[in-house]
Amino acid sequence: MIEGGRLREQPATREQVSALWQKAVESAHDAGLEGISVDGALRSAYDAGHLAALSLLASHGLRPSGGQGHHEMAFAGAAALGHEGLADLVADSMEVRSLRRGSMYDPVMAGPRERDHAVAWTRRTLPLIRAALLIRDPKLARLLAACP
Repeated sequence: MIEGGRLREQPATREQVSALWQKAVESAHDAGLEGISVDGALRSAYDAGHLAALSLLASHGLRPSGGQGHHEMAFAGAAALGHEGLADLVADSMEVRSLRRGSMYDPVMAGPRERDHAVAWTRRTLPLIRAALLIRDPKLARLLAACP
């Protein structure tokens, strides 16, 4: 992925990794808020997973290159790092991404069941990414917020 120009090396500090993680946690929290719209929950759930994947890449000194497909590359890159439980990250994220995109353009495509599915995805995925972050750098433990 690096040789193909899809990922690039970019060193990140623990504080930068933790800042991305904090944004992921906040988005996951927002996705689960009582009374949030389906569209808002889907966007927040997807953003939570994307930001979490970016934080994992950052902990390895990587980030997606810009351009088309950079979101998918964030998930693919995070999955390629080989941490336990993340092998299906691309497929799972694509499903939530499709729901998010569909909710923006098709008002009847997504409903409460899809919202619950997306929120459940963040609740499964974020703890796995947090565990991968701590395996990569145990000193992050003091900086990483707990999963919602």
